[in-house]
Amino acid sequence: MTSKRLRSILGLLLAFTLFAAACGDDSDDSSSSLPGEGKSVSMARGNWQETAFQNKVIQQLLGELGYSVGDPEEIAPATFFPALAQGDFDLWASTWPLNHDPLTEGAMPDGGIIADSIEKVGVMMSSGALQGILVDVASVDQFGFTTMDELLANADAVAHFDKDGDGRADINGCDDGWGCQKVINDTIDANGWGDSISQVSATHSALFVESEASFAAGEGLLQYVWTPTAFVGKLVPGRDVLWLALDAGSTLEGQDGVSAVGDACTNDPCTTGFTPSDIVVTANSDWLAANPAAATLLAAFEMDAVAVAVQAVAIDAGADVESGMTEAATKWIADNRDIVDPLIEAALAAA
Repeated sequence: MTSKRLRSILGLLLAFTLFAAACGDDSDDSSSSLPGEGKSVSMARGNWQETAFQNKVIQQLLGELGYSVGDPEEIAPATFFPALAQGDFDLWASTWPLNHDPLTEGAMPDGGIIADSIEKVGVMMSSGALQGILVDVASVDQFGFTTMDELLANADAVAHFDKDGDGRADINGCDDGWGCQKVINDTIDANGWGDSISQVSATHSALFVESEASFAAGEGLLQYVWTPTAFVGKLVPGRDVLWLALDAGSTLEGQDGVSAVGDACTNDPCTTGFTPSDIVVTANSDWLAANPAAATLLAAFEMDAVAVAVQAVAIDAGADVESGMTEAATKWIADNRDIVDPLIEAALAAA
């Protein structure tokens, strides 16, 4: 074989080797690439402790898709939704549609409303949230009312729940900026009850501690509560307190749903003024369109409200909202790989 011909063969072999290596590198890159690589995600969470757990789970699942996700920032709903529409955040897993939809009706600086730029995604917890006013059993027995309407028609009952001496019964209610604050105030206004009852708005956990003290002292209490939460493990509906029903005609439009709480209500049917709510993810519309893998994951993700309630009890017992819920989320994902893995596979396929 001539030297020239040998050099030609060696050259062809070298070229083939380099081509094969290049193809192999491309294949390896493709198989290891994740749709979220190189992308940062900005999350928020509601400024009530019980929302920390599910947001930590979502944070970690997005991480499995390659996204770099910072710890969710605690923020009130009234502040979050405009910021989401403007692109300051990408998503949160803290929306209660019936409470929060009115907060998305505000105008945007460039025209339109907040709701035009954001989307609810999937149903994370179906009817996972019960809400309403709890009243102590002793007061119900003493005055014999079965609804809020009957309570407010009884001057002695109103005086019994008047904590500050202004002649009106006091509801220990919601934080400023929460959707429930608006629902309670709007219900009072719609029924012309402003001269008979008012909502006290402050940090909910502090107000609940105040209500616990009132209960321990044998005094009357009206306390807004939602589930899933640890609060109903302290003042237990059906034992210590009852959900206070409203007459059907006194509820706001869309808030006339019946809560299935059995004998733990003052009336049957139990219309608490809050239709049982789904708990869902809400995200920026442009972000969803640009991230089909994440959108697919979020649309299909579901979680049992009991799991959230368990972590709410853990927080109440002293678990750290950040590190404790991060660990709890990691464990939940590990224990539920049979649920999680198909979600991740579908998200990768959608990328």
